[in-house]
Amino acid sequence: MYNRILVAIDASPDSPDDSLNRTTQFATMTGGTVYLLHVARGHIIPADISAGSGLGVRSAEDDVDVRERQVVQHAVDQLAAAGIDVHGEMIEATERDAAEVIVQRAKELEVDIIVLGYQHHRGSAVAEHVIRQQPHCSILLARPPLSNG
Repeated sequence: MYNRILVAIDASPDSPDDSLNRTTQFATMTGGTVYLLHVARGHIIPADISAGSGLGVRSAEDDVDVRERQVVQHAVDQLAAAGIDVHGEMIEATERDAAEVIVQRAKELEVDIIVLGYQHHRGSAVAEHVIRQQPHCSILLARPPLSNG
């Protein structure tokens, strides 16, 4: 049923996203392949424009935080160590375009379900935009972990 699973994570250093345990459980239950996606926040950097200087737009390679790459790599390694077929990917986009990127990759990868980490559970513009786009597959919004105190 869920053979191809797109899991959108927030790999920002200040993110409380701990969805890996749930992803491991879900992928183990379904036997599916996990496509881990982090949409890195890209920026257009203002700069003086003069003849021959090009625009003040930084490349994805320049703008993506090394720590975000490390978080994604760690997540891929952790899922692979649990025996899950996993592929990690980072795509740079403005925050406004994050939902479009998620839905586009879901379509391109022909996934059966999109899983959005719990940071998208309530009041998330990204989750709302993903839902409004009515993707071809199911959407699962992870609930925040229960507090133990």
